[in-house]
Amino acid sequence: MTLLYRILSSYRKIFAFLSLLLILIQYKHVHKRFTFFVMQLYMSFSDKSTFDKVTIKTNIFKDRQGFTLVELIFTIVILGILVAIAVPFIQTQLAHMEAKRIRSQLESSLTLAKAESYIRRQNVIVCLSDSGGRCYRDSDKTLLLFVDKNDNKHFDTQVDFLIAQHALSLKYSKLSLRVGAKRHYTKFWGDSGQPRGHFGHIKYCPTVDYNDAMYLISFSQTGRITQKFNEDHPTECNN
Repeated sequence: MTLLYRILSSYRKIFAFLSLLLILIQYKHVHKRFTFFVMQLYMSFSDKSTFDKVTIKTNIFKDRQGFTLVELIFTIVILGILVAIAVPFIQTQLAHMEAKRIRSQLESSLTLAKAESYIRRQNVIVCLSDSGGRCYRDSDKTLLLFVDKNDNKHFDTQVDFLIAQHALSLKYSKLSLRVGAKRHYTKFWGDSGQPRGHFGHIKYCPTVDYNDAMYLISFSQTGRITQKFNEDHPTECNN
């Protein structure tokens, strides 16, 4: 009997240690069940008087679900820091992408107007227009290329021949066309494919602080199309 009591006492100590260890780790379902199993074994080897001295709270076995308040606050703070760092960078990159896109559209459109006027042997008008096809020097809606059959320097759907139309979709900038005699268009002549007497430039200016792109897309008497940066050819965007 003495030997049996010693063996049972050793088992009780082992079971108590394992139970405490698993409770401290606080793993969920598997460890919870195993802990409960260990406690049942402990009860089976313990006399009632000894077990009554041990108080086990039921909330030990409750599953932890969701976040604590501290974890939630910490997560929100980290997300806020990441957003504060990322948003300005993203805005700057989007503005740079728009500046490159507009430059490409302007250069390719002017090159196309030059080629089409010579191939068709017809005058081709290039202008910035509103949604109704009316050409303005400072419009920011659409870039139009068309053969102006009624010679009124505006695009008329039922009369004129449309060569190309590009939606500008400007969000971080504005455009303005500057041609001699304050014209609201430029003309590429059909006899030479050159904007003779209608040379000038289209000016790209930022409208937000995080867009630092300023440039001119210039077209010369001979139809040479070049990009001129603000450092060498002031755009006077602020004027």
